[in-house]
Amino acid sequence: MSTDFAILAFFTLMLTYLLICEIFTILFRLTGLTEETARFQVISMLTTCGFTTSESELVISSRKRKKLAFITILFGYIFSVTIVSMIINFFMRLKDENSFLMIVKIIIAIIFLIIIGYSLLKVNFVKNNFDHFISKIGVKVMFRNKHNPIMVLGIFKSEIIAEVSITNIPDELLNKKLKNSYVRSNYNLQILTVIKENRKSEPVTGETILENGDRIIIFGTLKNVKKLFVKEKQFQ
Repeated sequence: MSTDFAILAFFTLMLTYLLICEIFTILFRLTGLTEETARFQVISMLTTCGFTTSESELVISSRKRKKLAFITILFGYIFSVTIVSMIINFFMRLKDENSFLMIVKIIIAIIFLIIIGYSLLKVNFVKNNFDHFISKIGVKVMFRNKHNPIMVLGIFKSEIIAEVSITNIPDELLNKKLKNSYVRSNYNLQILTVIKENRKSEPVTGETILENGDRIIIFGTLKNVKKLFVKEKQFQ
């Protein structure tokens, strides 16, 4: 294996590692974890540290999360072994190459990796489209459209702002205008935004009727959000 190929393979693997980290973070968020908690746990698993801290109880309390954790840790072991092997091979071949040229190639590869990583995490257009694509696949694979996945976007004391992807609309909302659904009075929930399948947001009024395929931004307690949108046995 040439040194150029070793560099290309190594940074391709690192890019794949970054994508895997983002994908599993999104999948864990679909089970109700915040982005911060999901990313921390995924990084812990992929780096073979296991899932750590008291927040690990959130992982083992759900069957779906435990399955995801097993797959994530498996990926972590595979990547760790592969990366170590490639690093050893790379340094064994360094003596046959011009050191200055090698440093330039490595710097270029690192810059490229940083640009891709920054785009995935910070550029809204790229991140939102990537998140939406993975979420759509995750909903079908993990929940088979029988469950309305919840992504926690923010926590405010005892309440949250969450995004709910409606794939199996609750009976309380089926063909009902919001003003007749008693969402606010019975569940103390406030629907802030409705995003239709064309990905355009619509203003929320008492006349709004939710449909399968809609995504909503909602405010209230996680317990009440789950009570309305989640069949607990399916969520677990």
